[in-house]
Amino acid sequence: MADLVRVLESVCNANDIRFHYGNKSHLNLIDANSDLEPDKIHLLLFPLRRGNVVDNTRLYNGNFFYVMPDDFAQEYHNETDGDNCEAKYTHRIEPLLKSLDALELKLKWCEGLDIVSFESVDAIDVLDANMSGLFVTFQFRLYE
Repeated sequence: MADLVRVLESVCNANDIRFHYGNKSHLNLIDANSDLEPDKIHLLLFPLRRGNVVDNTRLYNGNFFYVMPDDFAQEYHNETDGDNCEAKYTHRIEPLLKSLDALELKLKWCEGLDIVSFESVDAIDVLDANMSGLFVTFQFRLYE
């Protein structure tokens, strides 16, 4: 079985999700004008913590941003009692919650991969490229 980075990259490529891997300093270099497609989902994977191989399995702990480019000036929910359909929560978070559920289901179908835990929290205006979506923390077991 391939390393988890390659597994996630493969799942992203098969599902039209833009995959990026690196530490926070590296991911912060993503240029909103040239590296991000405005209507595409981007998975920004941070370096993984890999456990020792035990009984032909390895435990991976990590996190990633599951985001789309966003407008910094857009309100988060409905702070000005205006049109809620243009708020970040409605425009980015809610659709990405549904998409993340679909991604989790696809990962469950990956042969040799077990999801031990998979949790998300809203992520607003992250990194210099200004993206909004979800911050996901996970633990996966991968069979070697």
